[in-house]
Amino acid sequence: MSAQAATPSAASAASAASAAPPLALLCGASGFIGRHIACALRAAGWQVRPASRRSAPAVDYTRATHASDWQPLLQGASAVINAVGVLRDSRARPMQALHADAPCALFEACAASGVRRVIHISALGIDGDGPAARTPYARTKRQAEERLLALTAQGRLDGIALRPSLVFGAGGASTRLFLALARLPVLALPRCAFTARVQPLAVWDLAEAVARLAASPAASHAANARPLTGLLELAGPQPLTLAAYIQQLRASQGRPPARALALPACITRASARLGDALPFSPWCTQSLHLLSAGNVASPAALPELLGRPATAPAQFMQALAAAAQADAPGVRKPQNGRDEGGAP
Repeated sequence: MSAQAATPSAASAASAASAAPPLALLCGASGFIGRHIACALRAAGWQVRPASRRSAPAVDYTRATHASDWQPLLQGASAVINAVGVLRDSRARPMQALHADAPCALFEACAASGVRRVIHISALGIDGDGPAARTPYARTKRQAEERLLALTAQGRLDGIALRPSLVFGAGGASTRLFLALARLPVLALPRCAFTARVQPLAVWDLAEAVARLAASPAASHAANARPLTGLLELAGPQPLTLAAYIQQLRASQGRPPARALALPACITRASARLGDALPFSPWCTQSLHLLSAGNVASPAALPELLGRPATAPAQFMQALAAAAQADAPGVRKPQNGRDEGGAP
């Protein structure tokens, strides 16, 4: 075939490639936050390549600790989102590997492969010098943040680490716990639940923010449309004590206020130690330390990314009911009086 004859074919191939939707590698795609991010990315026109224990091929984050382990998964990707996270450290799912070693290897692979846009889901309240900052959860989360930000400072990545406050949504372990507590006529809670504040945000808002950041020029604040990079704290519109948050969930279910009791410190510590022995429980010594530190930030960043107000806690139950009715992993913010189901 002559070069002249091949030219239209090559042009068609190039046109088809440019018309193909962009591809995002989504780590932790089968998890609570990852499932919602996958829906938001697809709704925004992305192809999603999942990387999780349940994907094909499956990814073992305890072993994917070298950049070479990630190179095949990055082929064709325009962006990478890491939403892997566990609250409990275990031999099967060690935090050091899942939160630090595997993400750091992934970031190095992105830098080597030219996949510049990397979005890392971290957590609010992991720095400082208190007991919460010394937990394995906080320490390993900071390790991944520091590596991503170092590669970004070197000009090798356009990386952003998101630090969300407490996330509410279908499938979340803490959401299940708080909804169960909201059904009780008496709330017996740790004393810190009446003093330390959280600023809950809806998982569908977080997922939409991630999708907007993946298409980063549109979400950039810079005049030259460079991607937004660095650390970004994301919180809902209303700071609440955990006790007030549970009471609000209870009110959203049409229930009267519950009687609230503060547990003595010795009982609180004992219940957390009991939780340490129950691997399925989100309540443990580590979560007690994290709760005691508080979890609040400026409410301005999230609506600025979304281009609309963030969902308030009083609207959570309505949106969760709409998600269940639509049989979807998540919903978008109610607009014009209607809840929009998340993309499949």
